[in-house]
Amino acid sequence: MSTSTSTFSDDQPLIVGYVPDKSTERKEHPLAAIIRNASESKAHENEHLGAAWGAKKAIRKLEWFGDSEHERVVYALWFLTSDFIKFAQRVKDNRELKPTHTIRAFATGGGALRLQTEIKEMLGVELVIVEELQALTNGWRVDAESLADSEGPVAYPSLVCNVGTGVSLVSVGAAHGDYERVSGSGLGGATFWGLVQRLTQFTSFSEAVTAAELSGDPGQADTLVGDIYGVETSKAIGMPADLVAGFLGKLGEGKATDADVVAALLRMVTNNLGQLAVFQARLMGVNEVWFTGGFVQSASEAPDDNVGRIVRQAIARAVSFWSAGAIQTRFPPDALLLGALGAVATSLDSFSQAM
Repeated sequence: MSTSTSTFSDDQPLIVGYVPDKSTERKEHPLAAIIRNASESKAHENEHLGAAWGAKKAIRKLEWFGDSEHERVVYALWFLTSDFIKFAQRVKDNRELKPTHTIRAFATGGGALRLQTEIKEMLGVELVIVEELQALTNGWRVDAESLADSEGPVAYPSLVCNVGTGVSLVSVGAAHGDYERVSGSGLGGATFWGLVQRLTQFTSFSEAVTAAELSGDPGQADTLVGDIYGVETSKAIGMPADLVAGFLGKLGEGKATDADVVAALLRMVTNNLGQLAVFQARLMGVNEVWFTGGFVQSASEAPDDNVGRIVRQAIARAVSFWSAGAIQTRFPPDALLLGALGAVATSLDSFSQAM
């Protein structure tokens, strides 16, 4: 079993991944059974857990991990991190829900580290932490290579840009375990969300991003070239009037709505992402960049991923702008599950023995 969390927003879910034991007919990992039983507990029938049981399921042939003869199924469950303590307390208070033996699980990410003690004390689950970039790159590799039949083989080296609290740019080679963090930035999802909370009245990530798309005009908060030179002079000097000259430069004028501010913040953060990604792609000589991470996947919107769509489109526009359309933006089909999938894949042999 593996877990992975995104930390820039409390709305992000805790991901639980597991592979059924193929030597038996058992279909559930012990922790999966605990979650299901807790969700169905009559003692708490009027108290709803914040996310659906069995909301996600990814099927992958893990041929890269030496299991080409069998199709291994990786199941992923999710529930909101903010509901985790409520769920864990429910299990702790109900003897019937507690496991009869310690369950060994595999996990990755800062959230897993943060909750490691609570998970062990309240659920009887001992977490074995998998290094985060290793889990990310292995999960990305399995997920991306699942597209080989429909979109052709993955080109190596590949550039993976993981955007969560901050940003990590990772070069992934063709060989198993061949990856290197080549660049990064502290201007990521936490920057966007922290500024949204400080500068606007929004308290929900999804509501803020949705409002930005529906009614936000970033030009009301950003200083544009046209604000400096005027529209006609901008044309004369060969610069678009709507090109950003200074992010948030007009914020002090007090004319921008909250939706305008969020739209400007989204443009600022994704513009920086696009610039970093394009420059690194050129250094590596690649023509595409894969984006992953909590900020990109906006997992709180599952199964309706409208917010994720808005963020991904903003990133794609930025990459296209900085590369003049020469570098493509790609997103793994199951970006939400990469941490869980990678931790399972990384620890597959040990995990199978622990089932």
